[in-house]
Amino acid sequence: RSSNRAKPLEVRSRALEMWQERLEGWGPTLACEKLAEAGMEVDHETLRRWLIEEGLWKRHRRKKPHRRWRERKVHFGELVQMDGSPHDWLGLGERDCLMMMVDDATSRSMSQLGTEETTRSALGLLRRWVERYGIPCALYTDRHAVYHAEREATPGEIEAERAPRTAFGKVCAKLGIRIILASSPQAKGRIERRHGLYQDRLVKELRFLGIRDME
Repeated sequence: RSSNRAKPLEVRSRALEMWQERLEGWGPTLACEKLAEAGMEVDHETLRRWLIEEGLWKRHRRKKPHRRWRERKVHFGELVQMDGSPHDWLGLGERDCLMMMVDDATSRSMSQLGTEETTRSALGLLRRWVERYGIPCALYTDRHAVYHAEREATPGEIEAERAPRTAFGKVCAKLGIRIILASSPQAKGRIERRHGLYQDRLVKELRFLGIRDME
């Protein structure tokens, strides 16, 4: 006997039709948010079951984490992770770069889309962050040339017993921001996971809204 809480067949048909026409490839959880905006309240597990029954979705096994997570910082602004994510954000076959900053304690984030991960784009995002939230104590970055100088120290730097700095590093030094270089992508896992989330959700949202250019 069918459940008394089962959705009407009409709702199931409309939901599956919308998924195939506009949401194909979207995960059930994200797709349910769009269905709700269209007036169809469907639980994500219900939608997942419908999709599997129709052969439109396959079960995904979760991978076990291979290392322990670093404990979060206690205070907002104590440590902010910063990184760029090259990706085909607009679905045009071209790789643009989404610059992102994520607070380690609260996961509050700020992003700015540009063409490449450059000193200009990094400073632009840092300025927006400082204007809104204040100056962070430290930035956690990778060893990209924007943040880490590979060159030999100049005589002036040797005399001052100071490591070589990039243009971005000099700005941070004037602001009193310490730059901490990550030893691996896994070390800055919070921002890497946020990149993965945006590469899935943001790309789909932009496509759903018909946004196809940088402006």
